[in-house]
Amino acid sequence: MRRLNSIRILRAVTATTVVVHHVLIQDGQVFGQFRVDVFFVLSGFVIALALEASTVSVRDFVVSRVVRIVPLYWLATLLVFFSALLRPDLFNSTTANVPGLLKSLLFIPYRKESGHVFPMLFVGWTLNYEMLFYAASALALWWFRRHLSFVLAAITLLLAGLFVAANLAHSDHAAVEVLAYDRMLEFPLGFAVWYAWKKGVRVPVALAAPGAVGMYLLMTWIERAWPDVSQLVGNGLPTCLLLLSTLSLESLVTDNALTRGLLYLGDASYAIYLSHPFVVEGMRKLLPKVAHGFDLRSPAGVTLAIVMASVLGCAVYRYIDKPLQRALRRVINVKRVVNVPAGNEAPYRVR
Repeated sequence: MRRLNSIRILRAVTATTVVVHHVLIQDGQVFGQFRVDVFFVLSGFVIALALEASTVSVRDFVVSRVVRIVPLYWLATLLVFFSALLRPDLFNSTTANVPGLLKSLLFIPYRKESGHVFPMLFVGWTLNYEMLFYAASALALWWFRRHLSFVLAAITLLLAGLFVAANLAHSDHAAVEVLAYDRMLEFPLGFAVWYAWKKGVRVPVALAAPGAVGMYLLMTWIERAWPDVSQLVGNGLPTCLLLLSTLSLESLVTDNALTRGLLYLGDASYAIYLSHPFVVEGMRKLLPKVAHGFDLRSPAGVTLAIVMASVLGCAVYRYIDKPLQRALRRVINVKRVVNVPAGNEAPYRVR
């Protein structure tokens, strides 16, 4: 079974961008906000790839996604809760309250004491959208079991309907605020990339690498020059070209030490995403006490944060995430959701 290595490398790059973003954002510097858009469009692409398989049942789809997302997120959230309970002085707007914990664990949006809509582990806000997307996908799959085009159209209409309804509601309720954000419409953009890719649309190899880098730089420029532009337009659309360019480089991914390292980082990207706040905030609060004058926002500080977050994330992936997923899949007896392409192509594993 062959995996899309170009996508795994893109995940690695995006995961490190997340770390840089959270290091610099405390100083008001804007960099890497588009990393969420990359993950959302990529998620849409991956789910379209998965749903294409005729053997995917609603049960296997739902359980596979839950096993992939929930256990590690729950562990990280519980760690935040008990840390805030024992050392509240280390936190800004997070308090150890049981209602907030339960809502975070159940992916229910709520407003924190600061007035912002975030779960207890703040990076978990993206997972609220992911779980909504998976719920819409499961519902559409149940309705139109063997008609993929109908399934993808139904998912798109469900998300678009929720978005329109939330914007028409003019409510300050936390759930409505979440649904009114146009980033939730980036998942269907991944469907468009999947469709183009399946139809054989490729960026010429000579242009693919410059195209991918160019889209990355374009989104970096847009978030600085046009901070108020719609995320769907300013980041979502360029991400489609970034993803298609990255996919077009698949044949150039060779087996060497650097590639293997990047692939492992890509596989560990979810663990890095959930664990890096502990590294970044820990370094931000503790480093000045032991290394006077050390600036986490300096090039050396950012580099150190990337290295430390990557090391911790890879360790979490290897020693916690993978064994936990393996054990749960064995107990629940769920099949991994995979895609079986037509023709002579080898199947692609979906993670």
